Amino acid sequence: MRLKTYIVGSMTEAIPLIKRDLGADAMILNTKKVKTGGFLGFFQKEKLEVTAAIDPIATRESEREHVPAEFPKVQPVKQPAVPKETATELISELKNIKQFMMQQMTEDRLPETFQILKKHLTAQEVAEDIQAELIAKIISNLNDETDHTLEKVWSAAREEILAIIEEKQPPKVAQDPEIICFIGPTGVGKTTTIAKIAADYMLTRDKKVGLITADTYRIAAVEQLKTYGSILNLPVKVVDSAAELKHAIEDFAECDIILMDTAGRNYQQKQYIDELERLLPNDNKVQINLVLSLTAKYEDMKKIIDNFQSIAMDELLLTKKDETSSSGAILNLIFHYDIPIRYIANGQNVPDDILTVTSELVADFLMGEEKHA
Repeated sequence: MRLKTYIVGSMTEAIPLIKRDLGADAMILNTKKVKTGGFLGFFQKEKLEVTAAIDPIATRESEREHVPAEFPKVQPVKQPAVPKETATELISELKNIKQFMMQQMTEDRLPETFQILKKHLTAQEVAEDIQAELIAKIISNLNDETDHTLEKVWSAAREEILAIIEEKQPPKVAQDPEIICFIGPTGVGKTTTIAKIAADYMLTRDKKVGLITADTYRIAAVEQLKTYGSILNLPVKVVDSAAELKHAIEDFAECDIILMDTAGRNYQQKQYIDELERLLPNDNKVQINLVLSLTAKYEDMKKIIDNFQSIAMDELLLTKKDETSSSGAILNLIFHYDIPIRYIANGQNVPDDILTVTSELVADFLMGEEKHA
């Protein structure tokens, strides 16, 4: 592989030089800003260092697609097979290309319509790596278009978001388990959400439901679940240990499904996760649902999920959609974690304010077209 480095004023200046020296199949591996010239450290000029490469044995296409100057099209090296000894090198190059795309975006080198899209995605708190992949795909798909209107870019963004969700979102649990246990931090709305799901099982699916709460740390939480149980005419049991939980499950043997509430704790602290792990039934008939609030910062969500690695989570359930104007965390979770999301709660009303997650729903939330609130 031939490598060549250029010191230029901009990418627009670099592209014809790279094509002249390395050809149209060249790949841009890295870019960085450097200081050049000057006297005794003063009056230096900022330049752009661009490293490009070409594989001399790569198969070349006869026709090349046109790409706007702001975005040099990065052509993948084509060869019949990838030898094992070059796999690591190719992966590294692909990462460099992705980093390059992200750098281009952060330096405001996007066409105006893409800048508008990026500002929207940033406001929605979509992660930077997802923005990079999303915009790179749109540019690739629209590269024959000379008029990148906002309408076309917006529509393409929605289609790419749908594609990402379809690719990344794993299938939900196929059958109803015997027990669904809801875990999560304090204040995310687990108890109210359990009441919504209980009502759905009872009223829509004609299932016999039992309710269990292990949240004995807050008297109000116990009373809240008992109130919902009374309204829905469902039995409720309170447990304080693994032994009591076992007896409660046995008492609910005639129920089609048991929904279990747990105490909301600061699950960024491992001691509380260990405590919860000792309580939960070690049984494959139990489905574990982690409940997270969309009002939380995504970095905090990540810490909680990562801390729960010792507990096999079957699904995520997101709440408080009605209390935030940003939906990027939904796409971030789908993209970064192999855990299906079944429900999004969007209000306090029982049993109405809960939505079943679909690709279209998430895309509508992100692109500002939802009519679900």
